[in-house]
Amino acid sequence: MIPAAIPRATYRLQLNKDFGFAQAQALVPYIADLGISHLYLSPILRARAGSTHGYDTVEHRQINPELGTLEDFRALAGDLRQRGMGIILDFVPNHMGIGGTENSYWLDVLKYGKASRYAHWFDIDWSPADASLADKVLVPVLGGAYDAALAEGRLVLKHDADADSFAIWADDTHCLPLDPASYPDPAAVQTINADPDRLDVLIGRQNWRVARYSVAADDINYRRFFIVNDLAGIRIEAPEVFDHAHALIFQLIEEGLVDGLRIDHIDGLYDPKAYAIKLREKSPKPIYLVVEKILASHEQVPANWRVDGTTGYEFSAHLTALGADPAGETALDRGYTAFTGEQRSLGEIEREAKLIIIDTEMAAELDRLATLARTIAASRRTSADLTRNGLRSAVRELVAAMEVYRSYVDAQGSSDTDRRDVGVALAAARLAAPTIDPAVFDFLDTLIASPRDDDELELVRRIQQYSGPVMAKGLEDTALYRYNRLIALNDVGERPDRFSLGIEAFHDFNGARLGLYPQAMLTTSSHDTKRGEDTRARILTLSGHADEWTRSVTEWSQLLGPAADAIERNELWYFFQMLLGAWPVGAAKPGDQFRQRLKAAMLKSVREARRNSSWTRPDAEYETALETLVDVALADTPDNRFPPAFARFASAIGEAGARIGLAQAVLKLTAPGVPDIYQGAELWEQSMVDPDNRRPVDFAARQGLLGSQGPLDLADWHDGAIKLSVIERLLQARADHPALFAHGSYEPLPAGEHVVAFQRRHEGQAMVVAVALHPWHAVDGQVMPAATGRWRELFSGIDGVPDSAALATLSVAVWVSAER
Repeated sequence: MIPAAIPRATYRLQLNKDFGFAQAQALVPYIADLGISHLYLSPILRARAGSTHGYDTVEHRQINPELGTLEDFRALAGDLRQRGMGIILDFVPNHMGIGGTENSYWLDVLKYGKASRYAHWFDIDWSPADASLADKVLVPVLGGAYDAALAEGRLVLKHDADADSFAIWADDTHCLPLDPASYPDPAAVQTINADPDRLDVLIGRQNWRVARYSVAADDINYRRFFIVNDLAGIRIEAPEVFDHAHALIFQLIEEGLVDGLRIDHIDGLYDPKAYAIKLREKSPKPIYLVVEKILASHEQVPANWRVDGTTGYEFSAHLTALGADPAGETALDRGYTAFTGEQRSLGEIEREAKLIIIDTEMAAELDRLATLARTIAASRRTSADLTRNGLRSAVRELVAAMEVYRSYVDAQGSSDTDRRDVGVALAAARLAAPTIDPAVFDFLDTLIASPRDDDELELVRRIQQYSGPVMAKGLEDTALYRYNRLIALNDVGERPDRFSLGIEAFHDFNGARLGLYPQAMLTTSSHDTKRGEDTRARILTLSGHADEWTRSVTEWSQLLGPAADAIERNELWYFFQMLLGAWPVGAAKPGDQFRQRLKAAMLKSVREARRNSSWTRPDAEYETALETLVDVALADTPDNRFPPAFARFASAIGEAGARIGLAQAVLKLTAPGVPDIYQGAELWEQSMVDPDNRRPVDFAARQGLLGSQGPLDLADWHDGAIKLSVIERLLQARADHPALFAHGSYEPLPAGEHVVAFQRRHEGQAMVVAVALHPWHAVDGQVMPAATGRWRELFSGIDGVPDSAALATLSVAVWVSAER
């Protein structure tokens, strides 16, 4: 019997003010008919007004009113319960939304400073290296210089007569409460606002320092979510904060409304293991518990965390690499280098990108680590000569060299895995920076391997909290927009220098998952992925058409003329891939809505790459050229030769992309684990980078396609109905044979060079799965050595022994049997 808390399959919904609990409840019949067991909801606690994602919580004790009321949530949960279904919730323990007027806890800290009862709730350094910030909090919210804001009247003193309180309002948006000890006479408000010098003096007496947003990179003194100034880190390790943040969530669990939690960004926490264990122990009922954790290829979630696994980025990464044809790597390498001139390895680009992030966007955090390190070194006779600057340089190199997001050294010391990961990074750092005194690296090596006291452990934990954001911003959000050989591989949890994954390695990966985390989540699209699963599938076809692609890119560049010439060649190569992946299936010329989506996605991609523009220093001229490129490429004019030329290529690879998409769907729904369907992805999911993947979904169209009967084929694959039917039938099989999917063995089967096949068995039930990986290669028929039984193939309805010849129709086949 499967424990009630373990989902059979989940369906992710992104909630917002236009799609709340009532809209989700209206979908319950459809979700149930599809075969889903649990709705998997984005965060539901009160977030900032208008939040499109919910990860900016401002009050943990309230349901987000933009989504509905607590009673509305109970009604949704009740409707699901009546159908034997449940809810998995996304929860954010790492940070809260700040800025504006909505986070009363943060406003109290600004008002009272260190004396605030909530001062310890937030991760604030009250004694930073910059003396002007001693006992203050930096508030980097101004769009320009502080002096200009004063002179232009964008910092305004206001008196709230009802509350008898005062605040400075920045740009009429951000409320910065005054310390009551500094309150002026209400009658003096107008006079103070008219005199920038007096206003400056008043501001100087506060527990905060308001500054231009860009000052944060060098001077921020509170921990952020990555480099987002208006998401402030909280100290969830503090008992009072933990209890406050989880009170309502635990109430929902106790009421039976919630069966499980997805923990956002667990690597940001001070002590992830302690948090996960405490969550287990404090939860009023057993829950399904998965964590958002990006794993390196050699890495596993530590078993002592007591979680059910991750949200599945590593599965998506393996699945995508499995779909790339290794035979195309050399030709694609050659074409990419010839067109762009880029010859550097991913490792070189990654290191450069990490150092850019450290030096230009996260320097303040590094300064804090250097100060802590110097304080410790100075207190030890053996390390007294190590300088702050030397320590800063060594930590910088160590973090840039980390191959994993972080280590997990705690009060019990370091594990073998920690020592391995840190040791590899230190060795790389020594080679990269030979001028740094080796004694500094020795000091860090000893300290991280075995911290001897609370001060040393504090420094180690702070380094661990720092390395994750550097990896995320350096690799994910910079290097993966620079290394553009095959961008299907450039997604969360992936390393695109690994061009492809062999069938044996994929089997090994699934076997290990079954042994370690059999109920971990399996995903192919999420709110965080940079491209939808079928966008990636279409781009993967280039691994089988590398030479044609290279010739076409050159031709298209010539057709676009000066518009293409104005764009860096590496980003132009990226542009054509993005366009191919997202090009509407069957369209000759995409419409204006697609044009605007593409512009937004390309703008974000170029800024993330931080080469020709960036978020902090946008290059208006280059960004205008980028918009021009999109406009010229998609111009609906008779003399525009680009759309028909591009549409011919997109049409030629279309069916192969569809077959790869079906292969990914089948493997996700049959491999060990809990599959998740991202909202709308039961049809072709051709999203670009977020927030494009949070567009409204046409659920009515999907509902109308449910319930297909008879054999499935690819005669008309364009509307995606074939994908929905494949998913629906596999979800029904999961419902009919829950124990087989949840507890079944995983046994690789030989099926040919370009076919991945495996068998799963449990207590008299069996299933065989076969998937053709590279549609441009022929598949030879081969009977697979499966268990004896009465076999029926789910997509054709044909009885007979599993034979890879069945892949000629769909490229996928699944047989289910009751063994004799």
